[in-house]
Amino acid sequence: LKNILFHRGPDDWGLVHKKCNDLWLSLFQSRLSIIGLGSQGHQPYQKYKNYILAYNGEIYNYSKIKKQLIKKYKVNFTSETDTEVLYESIINNGLSKTLEIVDGIFSFCFFDQERSMLILGRDHLGVKPLYYHYSGDQLLFGSEPKVFFSTGFIKPVLNNNLIGEYFANGWVYEPDTLFNDIYKVEAGHYLSFDLKNKTIKSNKYWDVLDNNIEDDYDIRDSIIDQTVSDVPVGIYFSGGIDSSIIAYTLKDTKHKFLNLNLNDTESIRTKQFEKLYNLKINKINYESDKINFYDDLIYHIDEPIADPAIIPTYLLAKKAREMDCTVMLSGMGGDEIDAGYTRHKILLNLKKYRKYKLLPLLPIFSDKKIRDLIRLKNFLNNPHPSNYFSLTAYFSINEINDLVGVEWKKHYNSKIEKITSEINGIKKYFYLDLKGFLTSHNLIYMDKASMAASVEVRVPILQKNIVKTFFSDIDNVNMIEQKTRLKNILKKQQGSNYINIKKQGFRYPINDWIINQIQWGDVIDGLGDFDINTQLIEEWVKISKTNINQVSMKLWYIYTLYKWREVFGVSNY
Repeated sequence: LKNILFHRGPDDWGLVHKKCNDLWLSLFQSRLSIIGLGSQGHQPYQKYKNYILAYNGEIYNYSKIKKQLIKKYKVNFTSETDTEVLYESIINNGLSKTLEIVDGIFSFCFFDQERSMLILGRDHLGVKPLYYHYSGDQLLFGSEPKVFFSTGFIKPVLNNNLIGEYFANGWVYEPDTLFNDIYKVEAGHYLSFDLKNKTIKSNKYWDVLDNNIEDDYDIRDSIIDQTVSDVPVGIYFSGGIDSSIIAYTLKDTKHKFLNLNLNDTESIRTKQFEKLYNLKINKINYESDKINFYDDLIYHIDEPIADPAIIPTYLLAKKAREMDCTVMLSGMGGDEIDAGYTRHKILLNLKKYRKYKLLPLLPIFSDKKIRDLIRLKNFLNNPHPSNYFSLTAYFSINEINDLVGVEWKKHYNSKIEKITSEINGIKKYFYLDLKGFLTSHNLIYMDKASMAASVEVRVPILQKNIVKTFFSDIDNVNMIEQKTRLKNILKKQQGSNYINIKKQGFRYPINDWIINQIQWGDVIDGLGDFDINTQLIEEWVKISKTNINQVSMKLWYIYTLYKWREVFGVSNY
């Protein structure tokens, strides 16, 4: 048996294979040891005859839950792992109560032999991925869908209905994937699979729309709680607001700090922190001339996610591992919960921005300004959640229609309506960012690119009560200055030392790759059986020779899709 998830768990692996009713149950776990080192953390975990747990992630408040289980149920613990705590909590507190009280990032499978029930659970925002394929009498599940193909039970096939959605976003909304008949367990949900009746049901246990906030929780508490570990912990410090809050909170600890040096505006704050707080910040420089490892990244990401930020995420994780840091803290999520993107400023000041609909595209404008103005005009023509993607899109609706046909929009509109149907007003858009750009894009690529280097990334700002607190008041945010609530936290921390700097996106230079290193003839030939209008691609390749900025991200989307098809051997039927 070959462990193709070795990167996710190089420290240990285990297998349980048993018959239940007329079905065979096989559970495999490849472990990255973080809490409870050595053999005590071996999985799949089976303390009692009728219950088995295979689990990935961390329960930050496991010590508190452990004390409650000892006091209330007299549980006799035999290890120092959070795995045993999760196991005992599901058995004693029940699944619903456990999912209510745990604070962590996780995906897990819990098998209850007495009830012939298999539970697949995923954390509140989907930091840890969990995929499944269900065909009536067969259920496959795992952290990465490539496992399904290795079994030989199913083959990688394109979901044609979603290819337009991919071009609109650069990714697809969960629970879908671009693989046909492969889905994600949605964030804040669990699946229950009845092995007797062979039925499956999706159950929601958490949603940011529920206003019940369990505890009075602040960011400092979350940051400190998420340093719990039996292995070294580090901090990704970009110099932005979010990572600066984490860095300040942990400035007096022995944790290591890591920064990707892009020589941007946010490097001003990293230099300030180095000087003021005597921090040693380990810096790595990007290498803009190497594309060969992108094939490997596509393999690890599993889904085509057309964001160059995947590359620095992997390089940082690789460096973290070299520094002996198995766990890293990231400020990811602050923009989504505190209106940090330009599109949020537009939404919260829509009346002001309507006048730009009439502004002509003048030749004196930069390429970026023209792009942003086109995006704004496209959105203002139809300011509706189903057209929200226009504010970040590199393709217009007409271009996607020309690429893949018009049917894609019908599927996309239906999906957006389903996601936002129970929400009123402007929160529809912010909810789409949480369900989409954060959970289906940022968190997925962060986990996959980091675990490719066997590094776990934690996101303290996305603790579930913090997310609910920020989201509940999002439509009342003062947008004269973006991200005011998180900025105020950093201002309070730093006092007179606080400096306001312009936000810089997490990016990576790709233009040289596109112009000089990609064989576009191979790309066009390779996408021929995906029913894509390759004539358009040829036109964009020609434009790239004289004006790369106009088409670079269009071509990056195309190239990523091509590499995904090639790496996984995806067919169109």
